[in-house]
Amino acid sequence: MILLTATPINNDLFDLYNQLGLITQGDRSYFSACGIGDLHRYFLKARRDSRSNGGAFALFNLLEEVVIRRTRPFIRAAYPEATIRGQRIHFPHRRLKTVRYNLEATYAGIYDGVVSGVDNLKLAPYNLEAYKRAGVQIDEFEAGREQALVGIFKSRYLKRFESSIEAFRISIRRALEFLKTFESYILDGRLLKSGEFHKALRYLSREDEEDDATPTSMADEIDATEEARRILDGMEVVDPSAYDLRRLHEAVQHDVEVLSEIWRRVKDIRPEHDAKLARLKELLSTDLRGKKVLIFSYYKDTARYLYRHLGHPDNPVAVAFCEKLGGVTVRRMDSGADPRERSRIIQGFAPKANNKPDWIGTDKEIAVLISTDVLSEGQNLQDCGLLVNYDLHWNPTRMVQRAGRIDRIGTDFDTLWIYNMFPDEGLEQLLGLVESLSRKIANIDRAGFLDASVLGETVHPRNFNTLRRIRDEDGAVIEEEEQFTELASSEFLMQQLRALLDAGGREMLDSLPDGIHSGLAKVGATGVFFYFQARPADAGKVHFWKYFDLKDQRIIDNRYVIGNLIACDRDTPRVVDPEMFRLVFDLQEKVIEDILRSFQEQKALEVAPRSVDPLQQTVATALQGYLNHPDVERHQAIEAIRFLSQPMLAVQVREVRRAYTTFQQEGDVNSLLAAIGGLRDKYGEQRATTHSAGAGPVGELSRANLRLICFDLVTGG
Repeated sequence: MILLTATPINNDLFDLYNQLGLITQGDRSYFSACGIGDLHRYFLKARRDSRSNGGAFALFNLLEEVVIRRTRPFIRAAYPEATIRGQRIHFPHRRLKTVRYNLEATYAGIYDGVVSGVDNLKLAPYNLEAYKRAGVQIDEFEAGREQALVGIFKSRYLKRFESSIEAFRISIRRALEFLKTFESYILDGRLLKSGEFHKALRYLSREDEEDDATPTSMADEIDATEEARRILDGMEVVDPSAYDLRRLHEAVQHDVEVLSEIWRRVKDIRPEHDAKLARLKELLSTDLRGKKVLIFSYYKDTARYLYRHLGHPDNPVAVAFCEKLGGVTVRRMDSGADPRERSRIIQGFAPKANNKPDWIGTDKEIAVLISTDVLSEGQNLQDCGLLVNYDLHWNPTRMVQRAGRIDRIGTDFDTLWIYNMFPDEGLEQLLGLVESLSRKIANIDRAGFLDASVLGETVHPRNFNTLRRIRDEDGAVIEEEEQFTELASSEFLMQQLRALLDAGGREMLDSLPDGIHSGLAKVGATGVFFYFQARPADAGKVHFWKYFDLKDQRIIDNRYVIGNLIACDRDTPRVVDPEMFRLVFDLQEKVIEDILRSFQEQKALEVAPRSVDPLQQTVATALQGYLNHPDVERHQAIEAIRFLSQPMLAVQVREVRRAYTTFQQEGDVNSLLAAIGGLRDKYGEQRATTHSAGAGPVGELSRANLRLICFDLVTGG
């Protein structure tokens, strides 16, 4: 079976774990011959590591066993003449262009007040542990989650502040109504808190689900109040005596005052005073006039705001603007669109790529498409060669994902332009504040208070430096970020190795003596790489790559990380530090001990019995009570009990559960025995063989089995 996908990891690394379950059938020791004794523990560690290093890198040793990956840079380098249906594959260049606008011009005279006001919000309803009375025990786990939630809300407000005046206005209005309603509960002597951390996150995410109306009418205010009350009524009532209600009320009142002042100053800002919207209109009217343009926004509120003022047929200003552009059609797409309507919009925007050539030049063709990230991967939009990111990409990999909508096989463009809108003034203040909040949330995440990254994306410190590089139109960012969006691969290393072997390099490699060494300088790294081979008894050859990191005093076995540490060209200077060389033999002993210890742990996991579902034990116990029953064939019952004592696949357990439920309802033990017997005949007995990827059973390993092939000294520059 071959599984083809561009995105095997969508939301979490365990997306891939579940896909691998098709291969392993629940056997967590399946890849033990590859050095992965317990697949589930391996993924848990990779998930932790991914919060600082990237999940694709953390999984590299496993991915080498099961994944073939071909990236655009690799295909360009390795297959320059590759064709599809006789047509040479054409990969256009991606170019960045920064569009600057004055964010402070929109928020004239209030910019600093808005940013500092958001930063100083207390957000007490989401941080109740901080308001417990003196002497009342604080739940440290809950307190950590609440602190993260406060950071997420503040970060969200600032991101929507940069996105559009409309998105920010909606957030402030809804936050005010929520706080005022929460305050009324306190005054009534009731205190509510979220019974589940993620309820608050779901409330936050609903900010993207506003309707088209501009939220300034009295009806909208009433709706917001009712919504806030409905949400609060669904929260858990807690004992108010455990909290300092006076201090809590003061915190809520503080936020109401801050947000009320912000609301007063932003509620009447009109579209004609929106500097960012004006800059986009100018861009569409000049540089991009007469061209097909795809505009992306992270928030639905922003996308709908843009559509109202760029292309909505009921807005005279928007109609006049479309006429100014030559009578073009502007459409939007977000999660509120009907699936059939989405299909028509895609066909209208890219009629050539979607087999609608007769739409070209008609009123069905769309010139400007405004969309959120609901525009899914796999859509063919290569009729377009221009993309505008209206929001900052706080997660820069999103820029690559968006570019992939128009950078598709079959494009006629030699260059694809990615326009990125950046505020000219105040950017560093905004970036610095969001970066600080993100670091705090990431630290709480790493402390173990959050079971997964609550932002829906991993926070990397490099993100904020990357944003600055995008602003400076550094095109190298695109390919670098592409590495983080896809699975790490050894394709370039394998290509170089094949080229070396094809050129007669095998004889040279075979003639090299064991134990040779070299060295190189690598900025920011100090350590020694060891490569051991072994041939355990009754087994094939086993390879061990180990890097002893002298800076962190730890042993690394991730081959992707190691490969990048020791990679060099033919003309890379050989650097061998005598001081480091003296450490080699001590480090070698530590590495050998690590190899032997980890090998034995993997062996133990291999032979350890896999778990038996508790339901199987329940059914087996029930059958034991019928062993001497006159209507039951004893031999049949014993065989059923024996079958139930072995590990089963999830599908088998479900069938056992159905049979046992029927037995509980009808009391017919022979029907239960027949069902268990049918399962045994259908699936057969589970044998205690070890399933391993690409290798047979691994025998015993001893120090005498290990051969040191080479070592490499990496000296920090």
